[in-house]
Amino acid sequence: MKNRNMVLLAIIFGVITCYLIYGYLTGIEKKVTNVELSKVVVTTGDIHTKTVLTPEMLQIKELPEEYIHPLAFRKIEDAVGRVVTVQLAKGEQLLTVKTAKWGETKEGLAYTIPDGQRAMTVAIDEISGIAGLIKPGDCVDIAAVLSIVDLNTQKETPYSFIVLQNISVLAVGKNMDSAGQSDAKNITLAVTVEQSRPLLLASQKGSVRLMLRSPLDSGTVSTQPLKPADILQ
Repeated sequence: MKNRNMVLLAIIFGVITCYLIYGYLTGIEKKVTNVELSKVVVTTGDIHTKTVLTPEMLQIKELPEEYIHPLAFRKIEDAVGRVVTVQLAKGEQLLTVKTAKWGETKEGLAYTIPDGQRAMTVAIDEISGIAGLIKPGDCVDIAAVLSIVDLNTQKETPYSFIVLQNISVLAVGKNMDSAGQSDAKNITLAVTVEQSRPLLLASQKGSVRLMLRSPLDSGTVSTQPLKPADILQ
């Protein structure tokens, strides 16, 4: 009789335990089911630093809003074209602070250089640098005076000529912001590889001066080298 009562009590407690477990699991299921899901951009694979993001590298994933980082991208189109500044892992939420947009100076000079161009620095002084009034974002023409030796007479003749036109200024001294440095001793320009060759030659062998352009003027002028005798003609 005693054993029968024990078995009965065990059955009762077992039923109660199952009921409690069922109620607990049902409550969790309801809680999970009622969670608000939101869209967030995640990576489809590992992405290396300095990679330009493309749509294939990203996908939309739905997560509970409380698990989405406040700086995460919500739309793929907002992230495409940006540059990754740190290593990213597969499935990671893409954060704005881990990418940079071309033209932003916070990540350094490299992110302000236009595609297909290079940054090149030339020395300036108060005269050649337009009295320190040039600012990053301005455009300049570059003029130079270079002495050419006549191979027959061995006589040097100075020539003035326009080296390059409509060249963008990336930095003045170490400043990449809109405010220029009046005391800067150098200026960094955006040039193509081909443009870098005459600029390098002129800055090393001649006297270089910058000419500040109006933001409304993007044209170029065809000119020929000028020697002192040409001024009298």
